[in-house]
Amino acid sequence: MKKKLLVEGMSCGHCVNHLKTALTEDIQGVEVLEVSLEGKYAVVDMQDSVTEEALRAVIEDLGYELKGIE
Repeated sequence: MKKKLLVEGMSCGHCVNHLKTALTEDIQGVEVLEVSLEGKYAVVDMQDSVTEEALRAVIEDLGYELKGIE
């Protein structure tokens, strides 16, 4: 299932790469399709078993904020 994660706090290309790596390596069943620094979002394809809490935990551990999921 494809979801758009609204992420605040990214400020550079390193942030984008850090988020991509963390989401795919730390959460089984998540594939990152796109991360936009300018748009402040990440588009992921994820299995139904992936929870919002798991996504939020990884994003907040990086120092960013999950503002919402569309």
